[in-house]
Amino acid sequence: MIELTYFSEKEPGSPVYHVIQFNPGEPWQLVNGDEVIGTVDKQHGLWNLRSWSSVPEGLVTGIGQLIENQHFNKLPGQIMQRWFGYVQQVVVLSDCEYLVICIDGINLERFEKLFSGSVSELVKDEWMVRFRVYDTLMSADFEVLV
Repeated sequence: MIELTYFSEKEPGSPVYHVIQFNPGEPWQLVNGDEVIGTVDKQHGLWNLRSWSSVPEGLVTGIGQLIENQHFNKLPGQIMQRWFGYVQQVVVLSDCEYLVICIDGINLERFEKLFSGSVSELVKDEWMVRFRVYDTLMSADFEVLV
């Protein structure tokens, strides 16, 4: 689960919204107080809001920017770029857990030394982040906590 807090800096006193994604790929739930008032998701490069109540103009744009600016959106690409010869795919399970799938034929023990020794340079979050790293067949693995 990923939970973000959104408020408009341009409009002091405006409501504080919570934006929650329970599972990767699902729409984000938009919560005002203790009430879910809609969902937000990105389709064809555009952020869409399905709301059951009226919301301020520009809310979906602000929330979309908030989501896109989060480090969990950038970290998979950074991992893929840094270890392009080792990593096939990175899946965001939550803002504190990532699944890393390696390409076929790599030496997983060697990659564990490389990855464990330097992945912390990429992590910008203030909380513990777990990387579960698997070979292509998911028959061997290791875990790194940063």
